[in-house]
Amino acid sequence: MNSIKFSLLSTLPLIFIFNLLIAQSKEEFVKIFLKETQGNTPTVIHEEFRNISTLSYYPDTLPKWFFKTPTPTDGAVYAIGISDPDLPFEDAINQAAFRAKTMAILYNKVQIQYFRDVYSIEYTEGKYTKFGQRFDTYFKLSASGFADSTCFYIEDKHITRYNEALILVRYTPIEPSKANMSNDLISTVGTALYIEAQIDEVFEPQAEYEFTSFIRIPNASAQSSNFTYRKKGNRFLSMSRFMGKTHNFPLFAYRYSNPNWPSNTSPLVSYSGLWSIFSKKLLRQLALETEQSSIKIRTLDEQYSSQMRNLSREVAIKNAKLHINGIEFGTDSIVFDINIIDLM
Repeated sequence: MNSIKFSLLSTLPLIFIFNLLIAQSKEEFVKIFLKETQGNTPTVIHEEFRNISTLSYYPDTLPKWFFKTPTPTDGAVYAIGISDPDLPFEDAINQAAFRAKTMAILYNKVQIQYFRDVYSIEYTEGKYTKFGQRFDTYFKLSASGFADSTCFYIEDKHITRYNEALILVRYTPIEPSKANMSNDLISTVGTALYIEAQIDEVFEPQAEYEFTSFIRIPNASAQSSNFTYRKKGNRFLSMSRFMGKTHNFPLFAYRYSNPNWPSNTSPLVSYSGLWSIFSKKLLRQLALETEQSSIKIRTLDEQYSSQMRNLSREVAIKNAKLHINGIEFGTDSIVFDINIIDLM
C-alpha cells in the first residue's frame, strides 16, 4: 500500500506536494505521533482474525516451563503441544493437548531415518568451466505407542495473545506387558524434505516440513492432525488440518519473548504462529544432528564429453529417546538443547 501511495504522489506537481506536507499543523502531527507511539494504546482491531476482537502488537511472554521443561524421572516423558493461532479457547486447548500427547509418544521412543544425496557437476560453457551442486535431504521421525487417559497429566498451560494454547504434559508409558488393543494407539510421523541447489552464484533452497499424527481409539473414530510448512526462496505456506477440518489463520508478525530476557530484547517473530516455527526448527535441527552420524554408502562418478557428474549418498537409521533440555529464541529462530539417547 505504501508503494502505491508513493507512486501516486510522485505524479503530482512538486508545489502541490509541498503545500500538502505543510498543511498539517504541529498540533496535528503531535497528536498522530502520540497515537502511533504511546505505550498506553497497545491494542488495535485486526479485521482478518476471527476469534480475536482486539489484538496487541506487544510480544507474548511465554512461561518459564516452555524454555526449561522438567527433568524426566521414573520413566516419565515431558512434552509441549502448541495450537494454531486464532482458535476458540476450547478448540485451542484440544489441539494443543493432542499435539502434546503425540510429541510425548515421539520423544519416548522414535525411529530416526536420514537420507541425503549430494550431486556435483562440472561442465563447460564456451571458454569457461562452471560448477554446480545440489543437496537433496529427506529426514523422517516416526513413533507409535499404546496409552490411555491415565498415562497423561497436564502439568501446566498458557494462552497467548493470539489465542494459541501451550500445554505441558507428563507422559508415563504403559508397561509393554500390559499394552494391548483395548488402549488408544497413538502414532506420529515428522518429515523434512529440503533441496538446496547452486549453480555458480545462483542459489535457491526449498523445503517442506510436516507432522502427521493419529490417535486410534477403540470403538470410536480416529482423531487426526496434519501440519505442513512449505518454503521456496522467500515464499512460504502453512497448512493445518485437525479432526478432519482445515484451519486457516492470518499471516501476521506473531511475536514471542522469554521472561528471563533483559528489557528491550528483540522478540522471536514468526509469521505463521509458534507451532509453525517450533515444529520446523525441531525437524531441521534433528536432521542436522543426525547428519553428523550419517554413513556414506555410495559414490558414483560419471564422465561425459562436456561434463563430470558425481553422486554421493549418506544414510542414518537408529532408534532413540529424546529430551529437550532447553529452548533459546533468536529474532527468527529457535535453538533446541536436545539430549538424544540411542536405543538398541
